[in-house]
Amino acid sequence: MKKLVLLFVLLFSLPFYGQKKVYYTLEFKELPTAEGATYFSTYEDTKEGTSRTTYFIDGTKRNYDQFSNFKKRILNGTSESWYKSGAKELTSFFVKGKQEGELTRYYENSQIKRTENYKNGEFIDGKCFDQNGIEITFFPYHVKPEFPGGIQEFYRYIGKNFKSPNNAKGRIKVDFIVETDGSLRDFKIMEGLNYDMNVEALRVLFNSPLWIPGKVDGKDSRVKYSIPITIK
Repeated sequence: MKKLVLLFVLLFSLPFYGQKKVYYTLEFKELPTAEGATYFSTYEDTKEGTSRTTYFIDGTKRNYDQFSNFKKRILNGTSESWYKSGAKELTSFFVKGKQEGELTRYYENSQIKRTENYKNGEFIDGKCFDQNGIEITFFPYHVKPEFPGGIQEFYRYIGKNFKSPNNAKGRIKVDFIVETDGSLRDFKIMEGLNYDMNVEALRVLFNSPLWIPGKVDGKDSRVKYSIPITIK
């Protein structure tokens, strides 16, 4: 009887991973049901932590990741992704949340697109190839958006245009999207001072000169950006 009770306790102490589908929109916002979903994920407990497999809503596999701590999103192990066609798109490996070893991206025709080597999360070197397998000039996969002239010019712009509506001091942190045309959209106050100061920060950002857009895989892309504004 004691063994049966112990088994019952162990079974119902297991995490819910592997028993639950989590549905997402195209922008990976979680949904309560499959209605309107583009993707869904399933979870499985492993000796190392948790594995997550994400699928297109029709059941085609999209990506697979291993975590040592899922709540903190610490990747540890193999990460892979696939095109909608089922062809492999990427393979990489993480150790305690840091990229390690070779990352390989593929064209949809299965030809290698680029390889990058990492050690303890630091980029070492890499190569790029065209769809025929011929090596071309290497370029970074991710390029961050940039204010014209760099970050110091951005803060000069803020200093010149920010008109303090009150005497509050401290930091305002704002998330926003840099569009492909360099304009800023979708502002969100992540850390604020008070209503009037927050509104002034948003006004200045909204009227910012156009940024140099970010790039993903060599193409201009919408990129999320986060920046702190310190009021002294």
